[in-house]
Amino acid sequence: MFRSKAKKPTQEALKATHDELTSLKEQVERLMNAHVTPVLADAADRAEHVVANARELTDHQMKDVTNRVRAKPLVAIAIVAAIGYLAGRASR
Repeated sequence: MFRSKAKKPTQEALKATHDELTSLKEQVERLMNAHVTPVLADAADRAEHVVANARELTDHQMKDVTNRVRAKPLVAIAIVAAIGYLAGRASR
């Protein structure tokens, strides 16, 4: 008889705790959807633009270097040979 009386308040407390945790979970989800998710989406969008700009800049620089090498191939070979020589001397 004592057990059934003790069980009821325990079950009620367990249900109240469960209901409160469910409510807190829903609040956290609403806050995440209202505040965090838009900020992360904006940051991802900005990062995507930065990567696209960096890729465009890199492509432009590669074309510029290619055009310079094609215009003066002997100068390019001499520069690469000098860099190779200096790198070889520095690694000893």
